[in-house]
Amino acid sequence: MWMKALVTVVAAALLLGVAEGKTCKMRTKNEIWKHSKGKFVNNPPDSKKWQEYDENGNVAANFVEKLRQGNQLVLHDTSRNLNILLQDDICATNADGGTQYSQLYHGEWSKVVDCT
Repeated sequence: MWMKALVTVVAAALLLGVAEGKTCKMRTKNEIWKHSKGKFVNNPPDSKKWQEYDENGNVAANFVEKLRQGNQLVLHDTSRNLNILLQDDICATNADGGTQYSQLYHGEWSKVVDCT
């Protein structure tokens, strides 16, 4: 079901871009990670800045990207000395700087279409 919705959104974005004479393409870099209570967004895209949004679209926290390896990212919130690990299907937290993380959310990377 979610795959059908994703295909519909991507197709609509591509058609809208073509109708306006723009070139649309699927971005390959992970920029949005969604979960049931909100999302993490690379804002602005291609920067090291990330924001977490709650389910109402309000900014809940700010992060800096510390590490990117494939589909795995580590974000850091300096105000709380908190690390967030984003992977293909889980978001996990670490507050002591060690190597052990605790799962916080189940979610996934969201596709982004760029029509420039």
